[in-house]
Amino acid sequence: MASTSLHLSRARFTRFKTKQPFEFGLPNVAANIRQKSDGSASYLTRVSSLLRQQILPKAASVKIVSDTIHLDVLPRDHWQHPFNRKRILFLIPADALGDCVGMTMFLRAFQIAYPTCKIGLLNTGSASDIFASLTNIEIFQLFISANQLKRFDMLIDLSEMAGWKDIATAPVDCEGVLCREFAIPPVPEPVPARPTTEKLRIGILPMASSPLRTLPPQFVAKTISAITDQASDISVVLNAYQGVKDAYKSAIGPLPTTINLIDGFKTIADLMSFIGTCDYVIVADSGPAHITKLYGIPGIGVYTSASPTVLHGRFTNITAWQSDYHGDYCSAPCGLAKLHATENGEIGCMGSLETSREKLVALPSRRDPALVQRLSTVQPVPCVSHLVATYERFKISLTADIAARCHS
Repeated sequence: MASTSLHLSRARFTRFKTKQPFEFGLPNVAANIRQKSDGSASYLTRVSSLLRQQILPKAASVKIVSDTIHLDVLPRDHWQHPFNRKRILFLIPADALGDCVGMTMFLRAFQIAYPTCKIGLLNTGSASDIFASLTNIEIFQLFISANQLKRFDMLIDLSEMAGWKDIATAPVDCEGVLCREFAIPPVPEPVPARPTTEKLRIGILPMASSPLRTLPPQFVAKTISAITDQASDISVVLNAYQGVKDAYKSAIGPLPTTINLIDGFKTIADLMSFIGTCDYVIVADSGPAHITKLYGIPGIGVYTSASPTVLHGRFTNITAWQSDYHGDYCSAPCGLAKLHATENGEIGCMGSLETSREKLVALPSRRDPALVQRLSTVQPVPCVSHLVATYERFKISLTADIAARCHS
């Protein structure tokens, strides 16, 4: 591909130099994906990466050359170019688990379409374990050396996919968009083995990165009681990396001794392994709901402010249950995935702040841990608390879905 067809990446990188050997890996990523220096003259990392923000500025042996590096990448209108026998480095735009599951499913299809293509992934971050489920792919979770970069024939910046610029407010089906833009068919949905016993291993994963999508603790307690007769092994999985975990656990209340309460998993690989061994899952609108796509694990996903239509794309393994809240200021799904802020700094959503969508002007500029804990455990936003008020309808749907998917 002639150089004149290339343009600069949207992603901005830091170029740095060091003569000292170093290695780096994120704490929630499997140890075998840690990266090491290779004696190159220089290295590149995303300006927004943990490595650049927290490590490099304090490292005495490191010289930061520039924070304004943009790489030459293949434009989107050339993404249908034949890639056989090429060495392609994909620039991963973010490490949100759901988006990266979609990119992983796209890459499965890409490998089938171009079996002789060599693939590398840069900036996989906390989602590195998800991409590591692929075979014959080189993962650069936080940086790439000058020597390694030279090995690739062309670079592709996946943040150029349609809709990515607005993903903070409008979800994108990454797999569907990328398969269309590269003109390749998706792979078939994975089909898990049927349970071999009447009693099931059921996982409940109620926590999301936002209180707009985290399931109420009372909802979790009711669900445990509802499915006890259908499951021999019930595990409730929390998130050890979220600051509200202990308060959330307390709000659920005492659980039967037969229930496995898991504070969380150290790595995403451990979380994936758990989900892959479940017969059925009950999930919030969160990363685990998307991870089920990798294995075809059946379950029910509970949706509040965001709609599952785009989030799940073509996948049918998860049955969607949508909050049907209607109030004076909003109705579910409103489209928000995260808390927003007003001009005077109030943080919440339309329902919790009793205001219009137009007055929520931006994402919050400050963290408010006490607010997040209150909305996650004590006073959920209206579309979330509505799940408890209408629980009996959900219970009927849940038990019927388990019976149909796991016992038919």
